Amino acid sequence: MRYLVVLLALAVRAHAAPAPIHVTYDSAHLDLDKHVLQFKPSRAVTEATLTAIGEDGSELGTGSASYTDAKPDWLAISWTQPANTKLMMLKLRVAAADGVATNVQLVPWSVAVDHEDVNFSTDSAALEPTEAKKLDASLAKIQDVVGHAEKFMKVQLYIAGHTDTVGPSPKNRKLSLDRAVAIARYFKSKGLAVPIAVAGFGEDVLKVKTADNTDERANRRADYVIGPAAGTPPFGGAYLKAKASWKQLK
Repeated sequence: MRYLVVLLALAVRAHAAPAPIHVTYDSAHLDLDKHVLQFKPSRAVTEATLTAIGEDGSELGTGSASYTDAKPDWLAISWTQPANTKLMMLKLRVAAADGVATNVQLVPWSVAVDHEDVNFSTDSAALEPTEAKKLDASLAKIQDVVGHAEKFMKVQLYIAGHTDTVGPSPKNRKLSLDRAVAIARYFKSKGLAVPIAVAGFGEDVLKVKTADNTDERANRRADYVIGPAAGTPPFGGAYLKAKASWKQLK
């Protein structure tokens, strides 16, 4: 009976389904200018295809690649894309020699909304009545981008608050968050329906470089960026180094 159990176990193992393919990717391995994506499969793959989708939902271009290295590692695939077009989504299909394949959608799309900065008084997160015109103009631009993008995906608005270098750094972190919240609540009160995430970067991402304890109005500001609702905040560089915590507006 013991031998029978062993033989049955071996038979089950021999007919087990092939392992699925999991794909790892991140923004550090995506070059939008050169149209090259690097991805890391969980096991060896032999081929990949890529389709680039534009902001209007149309196909911008495609790419394909074959791989012979049996060891899973970061693999590259490029795609074609016409000049002066903006990428919204990449559809990646990866396949192994045993026929197993997986499909992944990557959304590197985001829009930094160009706007006139709200002016805050020193050590204040209060929105002055004179700033309403600027906020309303920004909201109109945000609504326009949201209305277009929501045809293809759920989106979220990210608001990053900033201060100048007057005052201690911990206090400025809180002040910048309060400014982001004040703007977010204004947009909500005016009918913006998409989720809003806020973060305070204090004096760590200055627009104008200054010495400490310098009153600089240009640094008392906020950034508005629209990105996919699912995924990481679309901020890099100095923003990542600052390590601010994003919070959902309630």
